[in-house]
Amino acid sequence: MNLLQPGTQLDGRYEVVRLLGQGGMAAVYQVRHLGLHSTHALKVLNEDLARSDDVRGRFLAEGRIQASLRHPHIVQVTEIVTTPVAGLVMDYIEGPTLSDFCRGQGLAPKLLLEVFLPVLDAIEEAHKHNVVHRDLKPDNIIIGKDSRGRLQPKVTDFGIAKLLQGEGSDGKARTQAGARMGTLLYMSPEQIRGAAEVDARTDIFALGAILYEAATGRVAFHAESEYDTMKRIVEGTYEPPERVVGGLPPVIAGCIRKALAADPAERFQDCAAFREALEKALDANAEAPPKPSRSYGVTQVGSAPSAPDPEPEAAFAPTALSGQFPRNTARLPPAPPPPVPAPPVPTAPPVRVEPPVVTVPPTATVRPASPALPVVAPPRAMDSVRQQPRPGEIAPSTTTSPGLALALSLFCFAGFGQMYNGQVFKGLCALGLTIFMAATTGGGFCVAWPLMNTVFAIDAYSIASKRRKGRSVGTWEFF
Repeated sequence: MNLLQPGTQLDGRYEVVRLLGQGGMAAVYQVRHLGLHSTHALKVLNEDLARSDDVRGRFLAEGRIQASLRHPHIVQVTEIVTTPVAGLVMDYIEGPTLSDFCRGQGLAPKLLLEVFLPVLDAIEEAHKHNVVHRDLKPDNIIIGKDSRGRLQPKVTDFGIAKLLQGEGSDGKARTQAGARMGTLLYMSPEQIRGAAEVDARTDIFALGAILYEAATGRVAFHAESEYDTMKRIVEGTYEPPERVVGGLPPVIAGCIRKALAADPAERFQDCAAFREALEKALDANAEAPPKPSRSYGVTQVGSAPSAPDPEPEAAFAPTALSGQFPRNTARLPPAPPPPVPAPPVPTAPPVRVEPPVVTVPPTATVRPASPALPVVAPPRAMDSVRQQPRPGEIAPSTTTSPGLALALSLFCFAGFGQMYNGQVFKGLCALGLTIFMAATTGGGFCVAWPLMNTVFAIDAYSIASKRRKGRSVGTWEFF
């Protein structure tokens, strides 16, 4: 790999500052314009791939496509350099990818819409120019900020984008029929079968998979093998998002179902329709989109829906971004139990069993490597991040009444307050101890009973207060 050293000049106009990241196809550098002293990102092919005429053609096509799309939520390519290597000069964006921003946890509905709706706008703009991205995934969405500190998601890496037939400068599509390109976990069924069937609705499917992951913190179609993953995608089999995250607004769950429909005709037909439905997510009276005929045909749920995290601030603790291109597989959850096969649909072509050829170009936009550039989620999002309760804990509740828990222990038998808090076994033990003392201590019971009730009353009040504040508690936790 031909790595450029800091200080290297390109076309006499740009100077390399540092390497920001490197993937299987290209490397991304931070560069400085020698005349304007402005900061930019530079993407160059790795040396071995630069020898291929086909790869160079795709690389230059990416630059032309991305330069033609002018939108506040699409990373802009500004020019090309040729000496000593060919490269694309583009906007320099400081911020994490969407996968880093979520950090394996579902986003609260309000924050989810704040991040996802601008992405829909960006892809709608690309589709208006007859450009299908074909490799949408969380790693290709950068969460930057505007001058006022507001989140500004940007879509990048149109490296395998497809100009629909007849719309390119030469009127020809570059991808051969039957080629399978993209990132498997976010591929549509028609992408898996062959690139010749791909149209704008394949991006709708990928957006549905991204929305599922951003809402739940889990990958929709992960399986033990690539073949099983492809099978799940083609059959439309995944765990319903509302079972993964308790309290997920029905409109969001319905939008995910419709976008992930196995039949392209049952999906949203464009980003505008997707956005129109999703904008109603916080409206309590809004109706969810109708369920597709083949929506998660078979599912198995291994755990209860998650509850709000007792300490959500930890999900957005400041971290120094490495600038490396993260791999999706590093943050995949354990594979769920094997699903029961869904009934076959006669019209669906058979799934090819050979391992897919997956081309994963690196993210075109950069993430700063310096520890001095931490990225912290907006404060307003920190009170509503979802996370599954840890094993052996009781989910938090904002409706628990500390006063009622205290009264149950003071004026009833000890243990009733604990059972009210969900600590059933601890409450039964306290109740059994009360009955035992009443039966065995005689007159001594008159002294011990108020003391024991007072202790358990204080415990019940303390535990109820913790749950009311949104904290999980252990089954045997005291005070």
